[in-house]
Amino acid sequence: MTADEEEDEELLARYLDADLPRADRETAFHRLVDRYHRRVFAVCLPVLGSVTDAEDATQETFLKLARYAGSFRGEARLSTWLYRVARNVCTDHVRHDARRPATPVAEVGDLAHAPVEPDSSAGTDAAVSISGALAQLDPLSRQLLVLVAVEGLSYADAAAAADLATGTVKSRVSRARVRLADLLAGEPGAGPASSEPAAPPRPTETATTETATTETATTEGTTADERSSHP
Repeated sequence: MTADEEEDEELLARYLDADLPRADRETAFHRLVDRYHRRVFAVCLPVLGSVTDAEDATQETFLKLARYAGSFRGEARLSTWLYRVARNVCTDHVRHDARRPATPVAEVGDLAHAPVEPDSSAGTDAAVSISGALAQLDPLSRQLLVLVAVEGLSYADAAAAADLATGTVKSRVSRARVRLADLLAGEPGAGPASSEPAAPPRPTETATTETATTETATTEGTTADERSSHP
């Protein structure tokens, strides 16, 4: 058992200990929320496609933790249990709202929670490009890539969140990385601009022919004038 897992179990035990003062129990619960809020939110957002809905689902997940913490038997890690609860909450949300829109590009970028400097146009353009590329991935690949690459979940935890085998997650994340790189590399204007001046356009065959015809006509006209000037 890792140090994080031991701390999770200790915090959960303190929260469930009825002999402790209420303030101590609440402190233990709030520490659990602080530890996992970001990751639970990252599980919910790619599924629901809305920051507001994802936040609602995250809050509902922790309400279920508060209500059903006593049912946790330690057969899996607390993080795994939480991710499964979050996934089930999201499934219920989607089931009750079949008309839910696809994930907006602007909201995909919220997964990273990375503020963009208002005067950094280059950084803003890069963030938009990455968000746009992420939006072109299928929802499951996008979710797994964000959980592993952005939120730092292990493959095992991401697999628990998506209810997939760890090997499947590794494969999907690997393909998603390659696909994302291809999308970013294939963007118009992604390559470095050339510093050499553009070569002037070559004359077309028609233009060359027209020039030759004009020169011939001029020569013939000059010859005719010379002849007319001699009796």
